[in-house]
Amino acid sequence: MKFTIVCDESGLGERQMIIGALIVPRNNHALLVQELKELKAKHHLRWEGEFKWGKVSKRYLQKYEAVVQWFFEHLKANHLRFRAHVIDTHKREYRQYGNGDKEQSFYKVFFHLLTQSVKRLAIEEEGSNVLILLDDKKNRYPFHLDVLKKTLNATLARDLKIKEIIANVEPRRSSGIHSEGLVQIVDILIGAIGYVRNGHHQKQGASEAKIALTKCIEQLLGSKLDYDASANAPFNIWTFDVNIALTKKRTHQNKRKRT
Repeated sequence: MKFTIVCDESGLGERQMIIGALIVPRNNHALLVQELKELKAKHHLRWEGEFKWGKVSKRYLQKYEAVVQWFFEHLKANHLRFRAHVIDTHKREYRQYGNGDKEQSFYKVFFHLLTQSVKRLAIEEEGSNVLILLDDKKNRYPFHLDVLKKTLNATLARDLKIKEIIANVEPRRSSGIHSEGLVQIVDILIGAIGYVRNGHHQKQGASEAKIALTKCIEQLLGSKLDYDASANAPFNIWTFDVNIALTKKRTHQNKRKRT
């Protein structure tokens, strides 16, 4: 089965960084984008405008609640899945994970999310073929997309004995006429998770609109965003344990030395 994975990240400058992925059967992608266009038009919003966590305000709260409700309707119907990794970037082990380089640590965590997402698809859906779409941001570490595709395929071929499961890794804009609308959904979800995990909702002067939207998400989810979820949950939040990742990395390095 063919899938599209739409990715984004939030909180590069905060303690808790969130990396999120929306996993959509390829046949559903265009249908969901068209519905999102119609939803925007219904609420008198231009398509080229952007739903974005940073733009959540009292004035637009009802519109954001409507798009969140739309997302959870499709989640409940199994038309898509969502995964998010939460990473404590202040831990010493996080820097060690990237050999002392925060940029490399970021790449490795993003790579881990993609690898785990694709592995689960490959196990559940024989013959999976995956297109990965990344938000084309200017204020993040630059991705070398061809290298990312090659490395993902090599890792998955080694672990799953399946060749060329990644069809391509491509950049997409989150705003404009030719934007990838589903990136905006990921931005809202990871923004809300980061708002809670970094404790912004408890700070003096916190945005009432963002708190309200967070509560709306939690009510639809049936769980607080403070909690992690099991690996097979359709809405999966998982705190990335850098110590476990470091142990696996060292074990792999030792095996290579012995060979």
